[in-house]
Amino acid sequence: MNENIVTEVKLQSKNKDRVNIYINDEFSFSCSKEIVYSNNICKGKSIDLDYIKSIITEDNYIKCKNSALRIIERRYKTERQIADKLIEKQYDTDTIKKTVNFLKEYKFIDDFKFTRLYIEEKINHCGKKKIMYDLKKKGISEQVIEKQLEILDSGAYEENAFKFAEKKYNSLIKNENNVKNIYRRLGNYLIRNGYDSALVKKILDSTINKEELELKEKIYKKDINSLYSIAKKRYNIITKSESNVNKISIKLSQYLMRKGYLWEEIKPILKKVLMEDI
Repeated sequence: MNENIVTEVKLQSKNKDRVNIYINDEFSFSCSKEIVYSNNICKGKSIDLDYIKSIITEDNYIKCKNSALRIIERRYKTERQIADKLIEKQYDTDTIKKTVNFLKEYKFIDDFKFTRLYIEEKINHCGKKKIMYDLKKKGISEQVIEKQLEILDSGAYEENAFKFAEKKYNSLIKNENNVKNIYRRLGNYLIRNGYDSALVKKILDSTINKEELELKEKIYKKDINSLYSIAKKRYNIITKSESNVNKISIKLSQYLMRKGYLWEEIKPILKKVLMEDI
């Protein structure tokens, strides 16, 4: 019978508390450093492989289980997330499977519960599509996600979507008057956040006040025309005693700001006035 001779004892790169053991120049198993020390496993030694592996199997399970519980203490995880973390720590497949089964049995992980809690947290500012996409990335099956989304109150879901859109709409109209631009920007924003196109259209048609915006746009254009006239007159005065373009730009900008105009309004007018004289 061939002897099981240890030919290398090598620390793992990602977990310095564990080592890889090579028997007869081939990888045989990994274990904790404690087992190596307590059983005097060293290069050149002959070992009872079956006995050592039985100790290692139980030791690995205990350590893997404790590691998983520490991960869950920090933040609730899905089954796939836990498995991925344990793979990163280089535990073997059988040990990870046994650990995951333990966690599921004692409800330390529960993908149905995780999905429900995640939806409750995100539903006020995310559409179903984004929620579905994000949960699938976390390893939740499509069937589990769909089942949880189906029990949502459709009326409450739409109400949350309208509130979410209205908040963004009120932000957009502070600096934007063009109806088409607002329609496009708000629509894209809602699509990016996972709302389906039919609901987005419904929200846009209800939320965007076209008549009010068109009136604001007309007033804005009048104000811009007035701003241009003021800027042009002041430009003609400044250029009588100043030829440096940068200094002209600074003086004209400061003058218009003192008049109460915003930089967002001044910037395009300033460019237009300066370019006309080139």
